[in-house]
Amino acid sequence: QLRAARAARGPEARAVVLLACGSFNPPTFMHLRMFELARHRLEAQGWVVLGGYLSPVNDGYQKPGLLPAAHRVEMCRRAAEGSDLIMVDRWEAAQPAWQQTVDVVRHLHGFLNGPGAEGGLGLGATGEG
Repeated sequence: QLRAARAARGPEARAVVLLACGSFNPPTFMHLRMFELARHRLEAQGWVVLGGYLSPVNDGYQKPGLLPAAHRVEMCRRAAEGSDLIMVDRWEAAQPAWQQTVDVVRHLHGFLNGPGAEGGLGLGATGEG
């Protein structure tokens, strides 16, 4: 979906994909709102925002009171329903151990641009903690 959106804009477009990593225990209105605020700001600066991903942290994070990853992924999915911007990436939650944000960024970059790709879609990442 994002690759097609970028292709429609042309190779010279300054395209970016937003990423928010965090526990999302639960996802809140402000988690969703930060994507809208970021899109507004970036588009005002000439960027084309193709989409945004919520990436719930793995169970190995061991934050007190953290609900199981499967539940948090589903809560994020439901929170993002109907959004033309926000999607959920299950990769981080499905890993056998906790992942650093840089590893999530690398995964998403590879997914969007192909393994080992240089350049490609820009990623705007934020760690939510």
